[in-house]
Amino acid sequence: MVSAFVIHELPGRLRLRIPEKRSDPAFFADLAERLSECPGVTGVKPNALTGSVLLFHAAETSASDVTRFAEQTALFSVKPSSATAARTLGQQAAKGLDAFDRSLTAVSGGWVDLQSVCFLLLLGLGVHQARRGQLLSPAAPLLWEAIRLVSSDKIGKR
Repeated sequence: MVSAFVIHELPGRLRLRIPEKRSDPAFFADLAERLSECPGVTGVKPNALTGSVLLFHAAETSASDVTRFAEQTALFSVKPSSATAARTLGQQAAKGLDAFDRSLTAVSGGWVDLQSVCFLLLLGLGVHQARRGQLLSPAAPLLWEAIRLVSSDKIGKR
């Protein structure tokens, strides 16, 4: 049985994501037909491209009634939303950068971290632009960001 994750829930509305069936229009067409048979469901909008389904249900029907119906009819099993891999691009990037930072620090024996690499890169770019005579733009912003990065309490602190 495939796994579904609750992405968003409002009264009368439930969005689920089924990542393993993404880009499977036949699955989502069948899913929409079968979910429309669920008592209290007033509308189903599948989206095979994103691997999600939007369900509209009557006010007296809860989202758990709908997910229970899906599990009982072997359409999918609902996993807790904390298990979902659906994150914003910013969250995914932050997680990847944090992992890279830890790896870089471990490989260098603690001598180099992502913050110091960014500082050196910005500093080098700023000096390069200043030598080219580009003092106000882009040398000044690059140098300013390098200084701000070093003085930041947010980056590099764990």
